[in-house]
Amino acid sequence: MRKLAIVLIFLSLVVVLPAQTNFHAVPLIDVTAGNTYLHVYSGQLYENSNNPPSDHDVAGRAAAARVQPLDVNGRPSTNGKVVVISIGMSNMTMEFCSSTVTGCSPVSFIGMAAASRQVDHQRLVLVDCAKGSQVAKVWVDDQAGNYSTCQQRLAVAGVTEKQVQVILYKDANARPQFSLTPTTVCSSTSSVDACIYEFLVGQTARFVKTRYPNVQQMFLHSRIYAGYAAPGSLNPEPFAFEYGLATKWLIEAQIVQNRTGQVDPTAGNLSKQVAPWLGWGPYYWASGSIPRKDGVSWVPSDFGPDMTHPSPSGITKVANQLMNFYLTSPYSPWFRASGG
Repeated sequence: MRKLAIVLIFLSLVVVLPAQTNFHAVPLIDVTAGNTYLHVYSGQLYENSNNPPSDHDVAGRAAAARVQPLDVNGRPSTNGKVVVISIGMSNMTMEFCSSTVTGCSPVSFIGMAAASRQVDHQRLVLVDCAKGSQVAKVWVDDQAGNYSTCQQRLAVAGVTEKQVQVILYKDANARPQFSLTPTTVCSSTSSVDACIYEFLVGQTARFVKTRYPNVQQMFLHSRIYAGYAAPGSLNPEPFAFEYGLATKWLIEAQIVQNRTGQVDPTAGNLSKQVAPWLGWGPYYWASGSIPRKDGVSWVPSDFGPDMTHPSPSGITKVANQLMNFYLTSPYSPWFRASGG
């Protein structure tokens, strides 16, 4: 009986350990010519480069230049604030703030920004509006009350919705079922998860333009690796990787529409009249423990028990990438103390 009990305990431990999917792919930022996902989908962040094409670059710099200190009524003021908010799910709020009793964790993005002399502490206000379990479909409007909750958080910070000019977005769909195939054709009615994600983020981009009348930019952030999570869990691979493709397609849809006037059937209308300028924030995804060309990798210790949410070391990796991006990007002079 004792041996049987030991065996049963061992089996129970095996059951709860996360199963690895062993999913591997080339990170979008490392893709070279001729290297495609499923032999169909091209990589890199913007069209055929990791940098925006010239027309989108010009538009992004112009949008950044329009970001300026505003008073609580949204009017330009030398004593005003530039408000940047995060929206998305649990991973986003953990990486952006990791709220503690005394504020945001020092290893989070807000924590690191607060400690950096390179950041504009006089005019910039960072507010974490992301919330646990709030997946992509509940940010397309305020039916779930997420934007109302954000309004309350803004008030606590002493600012208003009319001062929000930049949005940092990262999200996912809960328990996805259908990954891309070589023959997938996205549409607004597709059941493929990457297509659904592109459709929902497009809706969100239009909604924030109505909710925040002075919003100029919306930066989109990829998921971290999810290949250590059990298949069928909250959001495993290949979906975390494929969200990167969906993000690429959404931004390309805005680029193409601005060039040609053609509205993408999945992304919907993304003209400057109805949506902010869309651009990539830092691209987090790496193929597990295999280092990217820049050295970024994800090992099991970077994750919590569910192997989906980041551990403190994972949060630190993300926050470091956020700091590096916004301190150097030509599209975020509002983040830097120098303003340039």
